[in-house]
Amino acid sequence: MLEEIKQTLINGLDELLALGFWIIPVLLFMLFVHDRYVQRRHQLLIHYPIIGRMRYVFEALREPMRQYFASEAFYDSRDKIEWVYKAAKNVPNFMSFSLTQPFNNSRFIVKHSSHVLNESEVNQDLGITFGPTRTKPFKTKTPIIRSAMSDGAISPEGIRAFALGSTMGHFPVNTGEGGLTSNFFYTHRPDVAHMEYLEVVKGTWFAELAFKISAFCFNRGIAIKVYRR
Repeated sequence: MLEEIKQTLINGLDELLALGFWIIPVLLFMLFVHDRYVQRRHQLLIHYPIIGRMRYVFEALREPMRQYFASEAFYDSRDKIEWVYKAAKNVPNFMSFSLTQPFNNSRFIVKHSSHVLNESEVNQDLGITFGPTRTKPFKTKTPIIRSAMSDGAISPEGIRAFALGSTMGHFPVNTGEGGLTSNFFYTHRPDVAHMEYLEVVKGTWFAELAFKISAFCFNRGIAIKVYRR
């Protein structure tokens, strides 16, 4: 009787291992496809599918393990790390004055004016003109400008995010040594009646079909890559 139970357990374990031998690779493949092609919230998982999730594991283990390894001076302050994490996750990261945040060194602090000016005394024009002596000078609405960064330096999603941000913030973008690529035209809405500066290249019916299928199965970013190829 015991031998039969033992043999049944062994057979069941063998079947479970055989089933797991097929299920685990399938689940990992599905997770890879999700991280690399479907989700667009975490840039880390796009470049490093599956293995990039270890970063979040180490992030969770940081606080419990820091008391056992190295000295406290080896680590950055907890407040600093939390501030960076919140900023990266687009979560409010305001910090209040406290004993853990002493102002020992000089810092940039924006103070309100003790002498309030009238609205007529404040210059509302913050724009800067580039090339004022040129035939067609370029004037911005703000002194803020994004420094040089080419299209190949970061992902297409990053370039489009900068293009969207510059459109919303009304500030110029330096495209870097890579020049002006199509990703910088993400928010561009050309005037159909005056498009002499653009060359419109229409894709084939097969490319359009591949675009629709890719957009339905994955996302628009992947569909654009498939369409261009």
